[in-house]
Amino acid sequence: MKASDRPSASENGRQASEPFRLHLDHASIMTTDLDEAVSFYVDLLGLDCRVVEDDPIREGRRRAMLADEHGHDIVELIEMTEMKHPSVPGRGGIHHLGFSLEKREWHALRSRLDAAGYPYQEMKKRLFVRDADGLVLEIEHAMH
Repeated sequence: MKASDRPSASENGRQASEPFRLHLDHASIMTTDLDEAVSFYVDLLGLDCRVVEDDPIREGRRRAMLADEHGHDIVELIEMTEMKHPSVPGRGGIHHLGFSLEKREWHALRSRLDAAGYPYQEMKKRLFVRDADGLVLEIEHAMH
């Protein structure tokens, strides 16, 4: 669907001059070795490892959430050992970008996607939608 085919913000009950307050929540990076990736981002780049855990979305996977100096998660590392073979494209690539919205705006965005007929998947209070190039965007309720 082209941008020109989508309803405008004002057609969906929002003025074009009133953008959502969308905040980049985190970048999600696929890794073949979670422990090695955590070590790189923590030991070399200085991020804090907040948690290494079973992935709450992708069953059977582990993930790590890395935080900045303010304690905000900014990088999610997802272990994908099947990518170890060198012929697999995208190794070390961005899996998705994570954004957050206030709850009211999150529901308004979901309604806007519905009205536009734009495909998305809702899972555990998160919207997963692909941009025009196919990059996955995860949009969740803000925690504050």
